[in-house]
Amino acid sequence: MKNFQLMAFGRRVFFYFLLPVLLATSCANGKAGLQPVSSSPRPNRDYYPAGPKAEAYYHFLLSQFCEHSGQIDRAIQEYQKALEGDPSSAYLHSDLASIYLKQGFPEKALKEAEKAIQTDPQSVPAHLLLGGLYLSLNQREKAIQTYQTILKFDPNNQEALLFLGTLFAEGKNYAQAISYLKTLVDTDPTSLMGHYYLARVYAEMKRYDDAKRQYDLALEIKPHFEPALMDLALLYEIQQDYEKAIVALKEVLAVNPSSAEAHERLGQLYIRQKKFGEALSEFQVVEKLTINNQDVRTKIGLIYFEQGRFDEAIAQFALVLSSRPNDHRVRYYLGTVLEEKKELERAAEEFRKIPASSTFYVDSQIQQAFIYEKQNKIDEAIQSLKAAIKAKPENADLYRFLSSLYEKNSQFEEGIRLLKEALAFAPRDEKIYFSLGVLYDKAGNWQECIVQMQKALEIKPDNAQALNYIGYTYADRGINLDEAETLIRKALELKADDGYITDSLGWVYFKKGEFEKAVTELEKAQQLAPDDPVIAEHLGDAYAKRKTNEKAIQMYEQALKLDPKKTELQDKIKRLRQEKKRP
Repeated sequence: MKNFQLMAFGRRVFFYFLLPVLLATSCANGKAGLQPVSSSPRPNRDYYPAGPKAEAYYHFLLSQFCEHSGQIDRAIQEYQKALEGDPSSAYLHSDLASIYLKQGFPEKALKEAEKAIQTDPQSVPAHLLLGGLYLSLNQREKAIQTYQTILKFDPNNQEALLFLGTLFAEGKNYAQAISYLKTLVDTDPTSLMGHYYLARVYAEMKRYDDAKRQYDLALEIKPHFEPALMDLALLYEIQQDYEKAIVALKEVLAVNPSSAEAHERLGQLYIRQKKFGEALSEFQVVEKLTINNQDVRTKIGLIYFEQGRFDEAIAQFALVLSSRPNDHRVRYYLGTVLEEKKELERAAEEFRKIPASSTFYVDSQIQQAFIYEKQNKIDEAIQSLKAAIKAKPENADLYRFLSSLYEKNSQFEEGIRLLKEALAFAPRDEKIYFSLGVLYDKAGNWQECIVQMQKALEIKPDNAQALNYIGYTYADRGINLDEAETLIRKALELKADDGYITDSLGWVYFKKGEFEKAVTELEKAQQLAPDDPVIAEHLGDAYAKRKTNEKAIQMYEQALKLDPKKTELQDKIKRLRQEKKRP
């Protein structure tokens, strides 16, 4: 719902307003072209041939009768007979062209319109009809030339000015578009479409204040003009003035409560404001106003998901998939909701249904890997990520995720091999070097771990994790303690309230024999990360060195509770309790 698509000019937009007028040409009243956009209709120019052309008039009247009674083929025949009697009538050629156009024969209509102009080169209705025909046949340049010809003998013709303005706007020639449209609104300040399209040109140019002024002028001419209000709402949305956008859309709905588009856009705005209840109400209205609107049902499902109403979200997504089983995006949403609901097997089943040809395939494989990891099915998780990498072979994040699974599986060498492979296409990715360092450390090669961490720092000197890792590695081995302290302090400058980095600083002090400082930092670390067994054990060790055995025992017991596998803590607790018994 960010980017916004600016109000780009396209043929569909023009014809939405203008082509219906073009097609409204009537043989009965002789209006052979577009109505003036904002002025009164032209006076009728009925066909009254004199003298020997009376027979042509007879066939003309028959054609009118046949057309209005729905006998279109007979009407065409009568027009053709009328033209046999009066072949130089621009009016008859124009009327016949309009019937051909209504019947879906633009090529035949074009021939008749061209004949009309041959017989009367200055016939404005014939030129307008011809311009419209060129547009319907996508002959843009010929249409422009035709409308420009009209302006040579009728400089203020509003239809020609409007069409030229929109055509040049469509071609991104904004200066020309503005020139024609300004001439139009100067000629007729009450031209609704002149102000409207001038506003759209300014909006396309990102001249938003000018666009607003023109939209306001259009709305003065026709209050509640829905296209102007809808565009104005989009303009406000682009400027992130969501409240004004909402006001404009509500004004549309006050006049046209059945506007599904206005309800849907209002729902989108409420989502931007995180007003999910209001958004849901709008989308539910859209669902009632439209038939089988699966996109709206998807949005309703996403709102339910956001609200934690998982069963309702699942029902919406399942409903969409019942009619669109190959909608992989919605199936991905369904799997995600099921995963969030802890129905892991069902979630994995939905993710598995997404084929390798889908743009959601890689993401579905990643989600499967997460699910398998939660289920401690590390081998299956590895296979899912291998499939993801096969589909997207140069994604460094996938390699790092897979390496972390190898680490969990104690397959350190395989993880190292994988990350070295990733460096071939991502040689400047400091995260890969960091992960590589961790694996070397777990594999027992702490020296190579330091080398990889230093490479990460060469690329990104402010990598707090790498600084801390080197510092802690030194501290844990009791070497390079001053350098370790410097590195860890730098890491703390970057991440001041990080419990693990604070623990590293406390551990440096512990290794230096500065137990008071160690206790201070380790107490702070334990408050920042109370559920970490290593920090609790470190604090217990510091308390023990300071001879505060009761506190030390409490920390050891807490660490053992957090990680029952640390059986060595029982020996520490036993030793301290024995010390308490000594006289």
